[in-house]
Amino acid sequence: MARKLLLASAGAGKSERIAKEALKRASHGRKVLLLTYTINNQFELVRAICRINKFQPENIVVKGWFSFLLEDMIRPYQRCVLDKRVSGIAFDSRNPHLVEGKTFYIRGRTEKIGDHWNPRHYVTRGNDAHTYYLAKLAARVHQQSGGKPAHRLAEIYDAVFIDEIQDLVGWDFAVVRAMLEASIAEFDCVGDFRQSIYETSETSKKPQTSAEKLAEFTAMGFAIDDLAISWRCIQSICDLADRLHASDGLYSPTKSQITVVPPEHAGHQGIFAVPAARMKEYIETYNPVILRRNRQTEEALCDGRAAYNFGESKGMGFERVLIIPPDPHAKFLCGDTTAFKKAKTDESRNKLYVAITRAKYSVAFCYKGGSVVTGAQIWSP
Repeated sequence: MARKLLLASAGAGKSERIAKEALKRASHGRKVLLLTYTINNQFELVRAICRINKFQPENIVVKGWFSFLLEDMIRPYQRCVLDKRVSGIAFDSRNPHLVEGKTFYIRGRTEKIGDHWNPRHYVTRGNDAHTYYLAKLAARVHQQSGGKPAHRLAEIYDAVFIDEIQDLVGWDFAVVRAMLEASIAEFDCVGDFRQSIYETSETSKKPQTSAEKLAEFTAMGFAIDDLAISWRCIQSICDLADRLHASDGLYSPTKSQITVVPPEHAGHQGIFAVPAARMKEYIETYNPVILRRNRQTEEALCDGRAAYNFGESKGMGFERVLIIPPDPHAKFLCGDTTAFKKAKTDESRNKLYVAITRAKYSVAFCYKGGSVVTGAQIWSP
């Protein structure tokens, strides 16, 4: 069984690569399953397949991770854990068992009551499965059924690709292990741990960090390779993005594949610090896409303009970007290499990596004084 993990930098063209690999296998009559976390990336994988092949062959199936867990891993054999058929999915933004605004748990939500599985641990009163515990439920069903869900997959599919592997944590890896035990002929995973900004499942279970995930893949026997290139960003933007995780020692320097900058962009390329008093003037001059922490950030400035939250922008690409940085981001962009040192998770650092790597020709950020990161210019019209 071939097991491969490809660490692809932002803008490396991984969707195109996966589409080509899937089409190659499909052309030989093999059935291929493509899994990914975000809806945007599901659409991008389908678009990539259709750009190359004009249509999506019937033996290539593209699914979201949550839909896959429910439809393929849980429902066919769920009666070994839950008697009543799971109706659908309840998307959770936090642990659904915690009392709203508190740090203690709602009574009656333990996983087991005596020797019996407790449905309220996994599903709502309307019998929709909590996304926060969906992978855990899938792992339990697999275990209690004697491995039937994954063996069923092996009978259906000859190859499995998981894109956006960085977004999987904890119990998701138990599901990956279960699939590997079924000996599917080919199993490829692709992603960039620096873009990990979502939590797909219950997060007290390891692996959580990039280092833990890489160690898990190594333990599972994956051959690990990297694709440290970018077709999206010019070199100065790649260099700035690379600095965010340089201390980790896990990633190769990213090499831009952009060799020619069009004349209309050549006069304003690279990294810029825009004084707060000149933000409106900069926006009117260059019309950048604005990236921000949330919709309440600089509402008046963003009103009527192309603006996205950091998480929303994942998977997108723009010619010019203006970042409105929250405090840790601003400290890093103003030269503080320890800005994220005290953070409990990599989420904030990763969101800045995502924001920076959306831009092709220029990245600007709101500047309120102090030193700026090496290579940045203070903008003046």
